[in-house]
Amino acid sequence: MHKRSLKTLIAALALLAAPALALAAEAPRLQITYLIYSGRPNPVVTVTDAASMRAIETRLTDALAAPAKSGAAAEPILGYNGILIEHVGGSSAKSRPQPLVIKGQQVRIDTAPASDLKSATATTRTSAAAGDLEAMLLKLGQKRGALDATTLNVLLDGR
Repeated sequence: MHKRSLKTLIAALALLAAPALALAAEAPRLQITYLIYSGRPNPVVTVTDAASMRAIETRLTDALAAPAKSGAAAEPILGYNGILIEHVGGSSAKSRPQPLVIKGQQVRIDTAPASDLKSATATTRTSAAAGDLEAMLLKLGQKRGALDATTLNVLLDGR
């Protein structure tokens, strides 16, 4: 009888926790991916706290205020290719569904993938705000343990 009571209790707790888990899955967050490796997983940081998200969003909005230029997307290179920012969960993912890449003073939004007949296209904006955002995100990566000091120094020197 004791095992049955324990199973019932566990089942009840799982049912109570399900809405909270679903809400957590829908909570707005930013997934920050440092595009530094080729052939192995890139470091990722997930930002969920409101203050950090506001700071990133403010700088991102400033960077996106610069005039847009459309054209061929830059080809990936070996080494550092920037920082990918993705809005995940919540209404921000719906209002800004396209991932963005920050590198130096540029923000790039890929608009069309490459095909056999044409190159990938992207919209690029250039501003000092993008450079500030990149520096902030690199420091965040170090603070969260995704980037060690040596890697961070190499990335900062190579920008």
